[in-house]
Amino acid sequence: MKKLLIAAAVAMATPFAHAEAPADATIETTQASFSQIDADQDGTISKQEASSFSSVEVMFDGADSNKDGALDSTEFEQANKPADAAAK
Repeated sequence: MKKLLIAAAVAMATPFAHAEAPADATIETTQASFSQIDADQDGTISKQEASSFSSVEVMFDGADSNKDGALDSTEFEQANKPADAAAK
């Protein structure tokens, strides 16, 4: 029975495995994430705010293109673009 349930779950998930989200959905998700990380809602993500999110903390220095010690929404969006989209 357990194998049957697992097989059914895999079969149901398979059609969605290769579906890509629309580009505007990625931007909306990025904006929502930015707002959640920007705890004081000042329009930038500080190193202290980034430290609460390991994935943001790891990419922080590379994403801070103007080296002002904070990520604005543009820097955050650029850092979160898929590699193939960033190359275009």
